[in-house]
Amino acid sequence: MGRDEEIQAIIARARQTRRPLPRWLWLAAAVVAAICAIAAAAILLGDTAPARPASPPERVSGAGFGSGLAIGAAAGLAIGFALARQRRDHSSRNSP
Repeated sequence: MGRDEEIQAIIARARQTRRPLPRWLWLAAAVVAAICAIAAAAILLGDTAPARPASPPERVSGAGFGSGLAIGAAAGLAIGFALARQRRDHSSRNSP
């Protein structure tokens, strides 16, 4: 068996064992990417000049860096968990 035939055999086996990611996962990733792109564009293109004279900023509760970080971490964990569940051969339960 030549080197090219061995490579083709490996590729054929990989294509049989590896299933493609589901379409819903690609759509979820596209939605997250679109939201992030729109948010980045809004920040970059937003009005930076204050509309009124400088005054002490009002404290807004509930929204901010911490809540955004928590939402991003939760979404990342959910997407990562969904990706990890796709690989059934990579489980500790399959090993003796």
